[in-house]
Amino acid sequence: MLNIYINTWGNYNENGADGGEWITLPMDEDTLKETMDRIASAMGDNDPEWFVNDYEWMTEIELREISEYENIVTLNEWMQGLDDLDVWDQKEIAAAMEAWGYSFDEAMDKHERGCFTFYAHMDLEEVAEALVNDCYFTKDTSEFLMRYFDYKAFARDLSFDGYSETSYGVIVE
Repeated sequence: MLNIYINTWGNYNENGADGGEWITLPMDEDTLKETMDRIASAMGDNDPEWFVNDYEWMTEIELREISEYENIVTLNEWMQGLDDLDVWDQKEIAAAMEAWGYSFDEAMDKHERGCFTFYAHMDLEEVAEALVNDCYFTKDTSEFLMRYFDYKAFARDLSFDGYSETSYGVIVE
């Protein structure tokens, strides 16, 4: 969810930030239109030119900067699409954006095509240990032998092979 403080340029030029209002996106299209009409009417602005005066993300994931010139209806639609994703998917997309500098749309497209493997809340060494234990060692492998495996070195090699550690976890394309 995203809180935005909306105002009109006409009101802002006359009164500063007074008269604008905080709204929470996403919201139903009709409710958004009614809310914007109510705010414009209260300001006495019959031909409002809207802008985003301020914003704050209400989630732990901030997927992009919000410009003051955002189209509020388009921003609401974008937020509705984001709201349809579960937290895991949001984190995967945010990790891809952080790791490789993808735009939200690029990361979303790759996410939808299943291009990523994502390890939430893990660092490279934890991923290395999980991969080795799940893929290479068996129940019959002695604990003695497992003690000598260098997970840190393997984690470093994973980073050379495209595994990227982000603030959300590890991701590989």
